[in-house]
Amino acid sequence: MGDQLRVGEVLRSGRNRDPDEQVIEGYRNIHHVTASRDLAQIQLSKGINPMAKVKATDGPRRPAILIRSSPWKAGSDETPWHDVFDLDNGHVRYFGDHRVDHEVAVGKTPGNTLLLNAVTEHQASSAEKRALAVPLLLFASVTRNRTPKGYVQFHGVGVIEHAEVIEQEAKGSPFLNYRYDFAVLDLSSEDDQVDWAWIEARGNPDLTATDVLEYAPRSWRRWVEHGHAVLPEERRRTPRPGGDPASHPRTGSRSHSHSPEDDNESPGLLPAPRIPTGRTTLPPPSGLEGLTESELMSRLRNLKVHSKNGRASRHKPLALLWGISRVAAGNPVLHRGGSSGPRRAVCWRSSGTPILR
Repeated sequence: MGDQLRVGEVLRSGRNRDPDEQVIEGYRNIHHVTASRDLAQIQLSKGINPMAKVKATDGPRRPAILIRSSPWKAGSDETPWHDVFDLDNGHVRYFGDHRVDHEVAVGKTPGNTLLLNAVTEHQASSAEKRALAVPLLLFASVTRNRTPKGYVQFHGVGVIEHAEVIEQEAKGSPFLNYRYDFAVLDLSSEDDQVDWAWIEARGNPDLTATDVLEYAPRSWRRWVEHGHAVLPEERRRTPRPGGDPASHPRTGSRSHSHSPEDDNESPGLLPAPRIPTGRTTLPPPSGLEGLTESELMSRLRNLKVHSKNGRASRHKPLALLWGISRVAAGNPVLHRGGSSGPRRAVCWRSSGTPILR
């Protein structure tokens, strides 16, 4: 029972969820791939889908949480957030399930409750406790046969790096929600596949957490042993075309590829620079030449913002977003001029509430 989940593959979910059908409309049936004699059938109807915990001999253990993002709903009143799947750099930014019309506290919705409990497990200080931590299986809805429903693309295994409360807006009203940062693990040692036998073993109460690790991907075992300190090495990286093949810590020149039919462009954290014809590439500002991605994200998270009456001012984040847009367009970064220098103003609609990603 069960099969391999392949990174980048699009799978079909039939309405009847019949695990006996191997292929539906030319795509492997996800309920056949994840079929099990002992575990309940998986659910992907929500964004955050937990598998039931089992009472193992060394403590309760959840086999997995299946995360599904629905880009076609992004920006709607139902789903006002925009998840980010930056798979080239092994990063996913995902938003919880608290909405503007929820009356419960921000951390008490079912999905946020699950992920916040998972945060505690993923931040455990010992390998014994991390061995019990629940893996996140990452999916995104994709459009096939002119419909965005019933098709999901598998994007790998995630570990929660960071969680924070943020303010969002829907239906003209602000509300609080949780935002999570996942590290997507490198699966090159498994040929970019996850064996469903690992998840089945996690759901077997007769196996200890140590027994289960024998079925886990190499990067997950390394994370269990050493914690977040190894994520820079165990994070998924996609070598850039024409780039240094040795830039990946283990895969070297090997890069993941799949059929054009299954391609699903993932927006990066920052837009790629576009340099118009005839314009030279601008050098980075002084002191930023060696800035790494993690250092950049740390600076952005720790950006000091003025606040008044308990509410953060938006002028600095908005100015930063404006500067990023200029870099993306290949325009020079403008500095505030003195008495003889140029001064520029940026106008923003009062109703806009951009979120710094």
